[in-house]
Amino acid sequence: MNEKKGTILVVDDEELVLDVEVTLLQRIGYNTLMACNSREACQLFKDNNEQIDLVILDMIMPDENGATTYKRLKSIDPDVKVLISTGYFKDGNVEEILNDSQNELIMKPFKLGEFANKIDTILSLN
Repeated sequence: MNEKKGTILVVDDEELVLDVEVTLLQRIGYNTLMACNSREACQLFKDNNEQIDLVILDMIMPDENGATTYKRLKSIDPDVKVLISTGYFKDGNVEEILNDSQNELIMKPFKLGEFANKIDTILSLN
């Protein structure tokens, strides 16, 4: 197996989506951390910030939405990089996150190639 490319935190309240995204990420060479809600995501990010290269963030979650979670992550690390993963078209919250030029959006469902390209794009930005 080749060397791991980095670590990605995947945040989604749907277990199936979480499992699929983690499997895809591992297949293309990333270490992964998983969170099924905002509280868990923020704690994992706080505890592992130095190792996490990217957060893949669902926008629609029952406890706190993706926009609130993003603000909490930014308060921990202002340079956090986020790939928004959503099945719903852009809303004001998505636009606000995308205004930070290091962030990207991917619409569910997506293909592995598109997923990998978005991740490579974000991680190549400084």
